[in-house]
Amino acid sequence: MKTKVIAFRVTQDEYDALVYNGKTAGLKLAEFVAWSLRPTIALSKEAVVKEQKRLEAKAKRDAKKAANAAQ
Repeated sequence: MKTKVIAFRVTQDEYDALVYNGKTAGLKLAEFVAWSLRPTIALSKEAVVKEQKRLEAKAKRDAKKAANAAQ
């Protein structure tokens, strides 16, 4: 799977804190940030799947209504 790059700005204090926590965990900064975001990403993926299913169900209902109206 192709990966994407995400960039964002932090203050020097925030950067230092992230570097410190990464070193404490034995991870590089990027690895630590990705590791920290994994739970949030997992929840977001679940929400996207749920929304896609909701939209598919709505499309099926709308198509059924349209078919019934045409009769």
